[in-house]
Amino acid sequence: MDKRKAITTLQVVIGVLVLAGAAWLAFKFIGYNQAQQIYRDIETAYASETDVPPSAENANPIDFASLQEQYPGIVAWLKMDDVDISYPIVQGADNDYYLSHDPAGQDNIAGSVFADYRTKSLDTDLHAIIYGHNMRDESMFGQLDNYTSEDFYNRGTGSFTLYTPNGTYRYKIFAANIVDPTDDTYQTGFNNTQVFAAFVKLLKEHSMYDTGVEAAGFDHIVTLSTCSDTNRLVLSAKRM
Repeated sequence: MDKRKAITTLQVVIGVLVLAGAAWLAFKFIGYNQAQQIYRDIETAYASETDVPPSAENANPIDFASLQEQYPGIVAWLKMDDVDISYPIVQGADNDYYLSHDPAGQDNIAGSVFADYRTKSLDTDLHAIIYGHNMRDESMFGQLDNYTSEDFYNRGTGSFTLYTPNGTYRYKIFAANIVDPTDDTYQTGFNNTQVFAAFVKLLKEHSMYDTGVEAAGFDHIVTLSTCSDTNRLVLSAKRM
């Protein structure tokens, strides 16, 4: 009798764990879908022509005036050539808020793609950092892992476009690194070109492969950062 009760209790416990696991997976699946719907809606409404390469006739296809009226935290738009990444970039008072909030300020499992709070201007800062979650469904910065492969890099352009209210900028990735979250890569606020040149040289030297792209202390650099296990994958690109 006691043995049968023990078996029944074990079955109940297993059943509860299975149901809890299924509920959690369903929650995450729904969360992923909801997280991406807002970005699809924003792109359709305000950035539907980012698939067209920038040109004199199509220099900046983002309707920033309307976009920022609806979402004041948005400061730019990122569109990558080789992976399906096309997102508004927000900026907050710290680097925590947008880890779990979308551009409308709503709780969001995917968070937002956001500029480091220390960034003064994506147009003029020598080094700006943009963060995004490495999502399991490959949304947000979930496809940046492709750049750990030199073959993948060489098959594409290794480039992306950054749109701001003041300009349209093309960038070319010159370094791909796996770093600690406290690595010097996350330095910003450079105002000495010699110091910055030494910093850029280190980024290039520490790259996991040679991209063949040179970068110097007079270049404007944007670093894209996402999680890679307990470390961070960082892609550093120069303005062309």
